[in-house]
Amino acid sequence: MPNHIVNEIRLHRVAYPVARAIASSNERVIDFEKLLPLPLNYWPGSVSILHEKAFPGTHLRAATDTWGTKWNAYALNDDSLRQDGEDTVLTFETAWAPPRGWVVAVFNTLKCDITHHWQDEGSDDVHREVYIFTGDDSMVFPKWEAETLEHGSEDHRRLYKLQWGVETPDELAESN
Repeated sequence: MPNHIVNEIRLHRVAYPVARAIASSNERVIDFEKLLPLPLNYWPGSVSILHEKAFPGTHLRAATDTWGTKWNAYALNDDSLRQDGEDTVLTFETAWAPPRGWVVAVFNTLKCDITHHWQDEGSDDVHREVYIFTGDDSMVFPKWEAETLEHGSEDHRRLYKLQWGVETPDELAESN
């Protein structure tokens, strides 16, 4: 069973229909394969050593290499893709790691600023990664910043609540 990573991605000044066009498929409100499909010639199912030897690759390996996480987005609901003022916010879970490969593909496609908060259920830490589109196509730009948030901060409490249903590690301990 994986560590579940709760992800909250804010696409700054991106309208809902624009975000939906690249992030949603007919089957899923958030579907990494819409923007970054996995190779058709790779084995799609459960994987053994025989599959790894017989086929050019596997979807598990391709997903990790391409999206940054083993599985597509999950724990989806009606609020997983929503408009919030001028921004669109995506909320979902991934397995083992945040989907940095997919996020940077969204960034390169939409050319917008992105704030990505994520929290690994194996840690009390909440992380913020900011992708800054400067409009300059030189090698120096764009910018990416990453930090671990202070426990008890507004963003930390919000992400912790998305993951655990309570706002702090102390509240979680008390509920068990």
